[in-house]
Amino acid sequence: MNKRLNKFLDKYVFTDKLGFDASVFNLICIVGMFALLVSAIGHIIENSNQFMMFVKIMMILAAIGLFIVCNKFNIHKYGRLVIIIVYCDMLFPSVFITNGGIQSGIAAYYVLTMVLIVLLSHGTQLYVFMGIHVTIIVLCYIIDRYYNSIILPITEFQRYADNIISIMVAGVFIGMVIKGLSGLFIRAQVKANAASKAKSDFLAQMSHEMRTPMNAIIGITSILAKSDNIEDHKEGMKKIEAASKHLLGVINDILDMSKIEADKLELFEEVFDFHSMLGSITTVMNSNVEAKRQKLVIEVDPALPRYFVGDKQRLAQVLANLLSNAIKFSPDESEIKLDAKFLGEEGGMSAIRVDVSDKGIGISEEQMLRLFSSFEQADNSISRKYGGTGLGLSISKRIINMMGGRIWALSKIGLGSTFSFEIKLPTAEAPDIRHDEFELSKLDFTGKTLLIAEDIDINREIIIALLEPTHISIECAHDGKEAVDMFIAKGGGYDLVFMDIQMPGMDGYEATRTIRASGAPGAKSVPIIAMTANVFKEDVDRAIRSGMNNHLAKPIVIEDVLQMLARYLLYEDGDASKPSLASV
Repeated sequence: MNKRLNKFLDKYVFTDKLGFDASVFNLICIVGMFALLVSAIGHIIENSNQFMMFVKIMMILAAIGLFIVCNKFNIHKYGRLVIIIVYCDMLFPSVFITNGGIQSGIAAYYVLTMVLIVLLSHGTQLYVFMGIHVTIIVLCYIIDRYYNSIILPITEFQRYADNIISIMVAGVFIGMVIKGLSGLFIRAQVKANAASKAKSDFLAQMSHEMRTPMNAIIGITSILAKSDNIEDHKEGMKKIEAASKHLLGVINDILDMSKIEADKLELFEEVFDFHSMLGSITTVMNSNVEAKRQKLVIEVDPALPRYFVGDKQRLAQVLANLLSNAIKFSPDESEIKLDAKFLGEEGGMSAIRVDVSDKGIGISEEQMLRLFSSFEQADNSISRKYGGTGLGLSISKRIINMMGGRIWALSKIGLGSTFSFEIKLPTAEAPDIRHDEFELSKLDFTGKTLLIAEDIDINREIIIALLEPTHISIECAHDGKEAVDMFIAKGGGYDLVFMDIQMPGMDGYEATRTIRASGAPGAKSVPIIAMTANVFKEDVDRAIRSGMNNHLAKPIVIEDVLQMLARYLLYEDGDASKPSLASV
C-alpha cells in the first residue's frame, strides 16, 4: 500500500517530468517576492491596518525562506508545490477578499496565477491544480456577487495601485519566464549537439576498433597464403583467432549498447553456481594476466552462498568488464584483486558486494563524471593508447541497475581504482545435475543425418569442416524452399535441421512453418534450430513461435553447436529442460 501511495505521489504530485529547472523556479520566486514587496509598500503608504501589513511581511519572509531552503537542499519539486498552493490557491482569495473583490486589480493576478499553474505542472497534476484554482476563483466571484458584505472595502488609491502592480508584475513575470524558457531551450540544444558529437566520436572510435582486428585478419591471411611453413601457419592462426575474438567483443558491446538505447536489454533467470562462475572468468582472464606478469587474487567470503537465481551470463559480463579494465590499465607485474563479500540475507535474498581493485593509472574527478556514460569514454586518449570500445562500464551499470543494485568507483590518479557493485539475488538450492558419460571432444554422431539450410557458401563450409570429426552425415540446402523440398522428399530421414533465417525467396521462419505443416514423416517432431545472426530476444522468440526448437547465434562457436547436437541427438526425448553440457 505504501509503495503504491509513494508511486502515485511521485508521479502526480512531485513529478520531475517538466520543462523547467531550478533556474525557472528561482525566477518565479524572485518575481513573487518582488510582487509581495511592492504590495506591502502600498499597504504601508496607505496606512493599512496592522494585521494586513503583518500578513504581507510574513508572506515575504516565507517566500525568502522557501527560496533559500529549496536551493540549499535541491528540493525544487517540493518548492514548486508550495508555490502553487500559496501563490495561487491561498494568496488569490486573500487578495480578493481584503482588497475590494472585483473592484481590485485582481484580473491581472488571475492571469498570472493561471500561467504559474500551467508552467509548474503537467498531466493529471495540471488538471487537479487548475480545477482547484478555477473552483476558488468561481467561489470568490460568487462571494463578491452575493455575499459582498464580508469583502473589505478598497480605497481609490489602493485600486489604482493594485491594477498597476498586478499588470506590471504579470508583464514582467511572463517576459522573464519566456526568456528563462528560451535559455532552457538553448541549453537543451547545446546538450543535444554535445550528445550528437559524442555519438559521432563514438562511431569514429568504433570504426577504428573494428578496422584494427579486421586489418590483422586480412593481413595475416594474405601472409599465410604465401607461406608453406607449418609453424608460421600455427602462429598466424593464433593471431587470427585473437583478432577475431576481439572483433566479436566489439560487435557484442555495440549490440548490447543498441539494446540499451532501444530499452530491449533483458535479464534471464537461472540457477547458477557463483563460485564456479568466478572460476570460469578467472580462467578466461589468466592469459591476459600472464602476458603482463600480473597477479590476480580472488577472495570469496566463506559465508557467501554458492547457488543463486539470476542472469549468470550478464553478471559474468559485468565481472569480466571490470577485471578486463583492471588488467588493461594496470602496469606489468602489479596485483589485481577481486573481493566478493556476503552482506547478509533477508527474505530469501542475499546481498552481495564485489570489489575489483587495481594499481593502475587511476581516474580524475572530471573523468569520473563521464565514467558510466553511454557513447563517452573517460578520456579519448586512453582508448587510443589501450584500445577498447569504452562501452563496458555503461553496459555494466545498466545490467547492475536492472538487477536492482548499484555500481560505483573510487579512484585517484596514479594510485589505482576500485570498482564496486552491490546486488541482491535469491538464494537457491544446489541443482540436481546429471553427469553425462561423454566429452565434447569425443562426440560421435555416426548414423545421424543433419540438414543445413544456409545460402552463404562459406558458412556451410565452416559448419561441415567443424563437424567432420563427429562423423555426422550432412546435407545442405541453399535456401528455404530447397530445404522444404529436401525434407519432404527424404520422408523423415533427417534427425535435426539447422535453419538460417535470412535467405532469398523463402526465409527460415516460413520454411519452418511449411515443414511443420507438410505432414511428412517426422515433420512435427524433428528438432529445428535457428542458426542466425539475429540475436535479440525478439528474434529468438519469433524463431520459437515459428515452430523452431532452439537458437544458435552467429558467429558460430563450435562448443555451442556440439552442445546443441548432443542435447537433441543423444537425449532421446530432446528435452530442452535437460542440463546443458556446459554444466557437466
